[in-house]
Amino acid sequence: MNGICPHIRNAVLALAVATAGPAHAAMLARAPSVPAYVHTIAADCNAIGQSVASSAGGQLRKAVTVDQDGRTVCVITYTVPSKDGKPPRRVQTTVNAG
Repeated sequence: MNGICPHIRNAVLALAVATAGPAHAAMLARAPSVPAYVHTIAADCNAIGQSVASSAGGQLRKAVTVDQDGRTVCVITYTVPSKDGKPPRRVQTTVNAG
């Protein structure tokens, strides 16, 4: 009896995978739709952050898109080397996106 049960279980699993496979594959193959502007704004914030950090002589650490009072802004965090051998200063600024 122990020798038959695993074979039946495997056959049932194989049948379930064979019949449900294409339907589930089609559902998993579709990526969720994301509006194009979401990616564009995120890319712009990164570019804006690079520009702001380099103009201050610093290095970009993070650029995040945020909705503030109905307008889209970039919150940019960068570090600036300090003088006198101290650790770099962390600076955070908010800039209009695009």
